Amino acid sequence: MARRKKSTTKKAVKRKKPTLSTQFKCPFCSHEGSVEARLDYDSEVGSLECRVCNATYSCSINYLSEPIDIFSEWIDQCEAEAEQAQNEQPADDEYDDEFGDSRRIRPRLE
Repeated sequence: MARRKKSTTKKAVKRKKPTLSTQFKCPFCSHEGSVEARLDYDSEVGSLECRVCNATYSCSINYLSEPIDIFSEWIDQCEAEAEQAQNEQPADDEYDDEFGDSRRIRPRLE
């Protein structure tokens, strides 16, 4: 025996698809929402630009790339450059002279 069909059926609720932000906080001037991402899938270039300090970054993208991916690459590159700059600075031993002052030792010209 078959069951009787219900007179009211529940409609499926469509959930909103979460959207990712295309505006981010600038790593240089720290303004919230000032960095805007633009993705050009035809030319495979993604770019970020700060409207306040005009800092820019661009990189190659593919069809899976999202704005957060480009922003993450920018942050990673900034951290790598800061670490590299920190490693290039001379050690404190080169700055100490005979009096214990922290001045750069200059070679004597005779």
